[in-house]
Amino acid sequence: MSAAWDGLLLLDKPSGPTSHDLVDMVRRATGERRVGHAGTLDPLASGLLPMVLGLATRLVSYLPASPKSYHGTLRLGLTTQTDDSAGEVVSRHAGPVPVAERVLEASALLRGDSLQHPPAVSARKVGGRRLYRLARQGVAVEVEPRAVSVYRFELVPLPHDPAEFSFEADVSGGTYVRALVRDLGRELGCGAILTSLRRVAIGPMRPSPGLRIDTGSVLDPARLRDELVPLEDMPLAAPPVRLGEEVAVRRFSTGSSLRLERAASLGPCRVLDERGRLIGIGEIRDGALLPRVVLCRHSG
Repeated sequence: MSAAWDGLLLLDKPSGPTSHDLVDMVRRATGERRVGHAGTLDPLASGLLPMVLGLATRLVSYLPASPKSYHGTLRLGLTTQTDDSAGEVVSRHAGPVPVAERVLEASALLRGDSLQHPPAVSARKVGGRRLYRLARQGVAVEVEPRAVSVYRFELVPLPHDPAEFSFEADVSGGTYVRALVRDLGRELGCGAILTSLRRVAIGPMRPSPGLRIDTGSVLDPARLRDELVPLEDMPLAAPPVRLGEEVAVRRFSTGSSLRLERAASLGPCRVLDERGRLIGIGEIRDGALLPRVVLCRHSG
């Protein structure tokens, strides 16, 4: 029997394909049907796309969701349907764009906590339907804004064109960088669009140099196997709890709660067996370990 594909791949996505395209590529290369990703990237964007395989698909909600770190470029003086360079132009600013000092002042106003309206063309669901599908049908909908945090948004003017800037941004999960650039353009009164974007990190996760994907390439299963982060080494946002007795492991694996001596209420935790293997996610409450995710793993 071939080894299981249980773990995490830190893919370096190119600009062009969708996140789902990369899921299909990994499925074909590995033969594993249970493949998902943590944190969608738009086709225009490149960089870190965490991919979970096999049993790891049950752990995706315990991976770090923020801060998400990006490098990118933007252009002043334009608005588009998608808030980036891939969309149809809606308006062009007449006259010169604001000077760099004014742009940097406006970018500082967007840092901190706020309510952000998602782009009109995005994967956000309204009434069970994706916004991009509604936009294609010409259906205008009211979308509730979402609370987001912008921890850092630093711009640098590019020397060849006063309308172009590079930027670095650290944001909370659920933040649309396209919308952040759009809101900068509104603050300046001239419009702005995203022209390139690369995700460089999500929490402690970085794209693996060995998993840089070329457009149109076929993934090498041996390379994926070498780069697969096992379940035990996934950067799950929960402290470990080791069960030292086989009977305790069996009880947890059958979904039964356990009493733990001197256990405070710690919330979610990674549960390891006596060999240090991850067997699931539990929650410690009032001295008891309650199973939340049980991973059925082969013994041996």
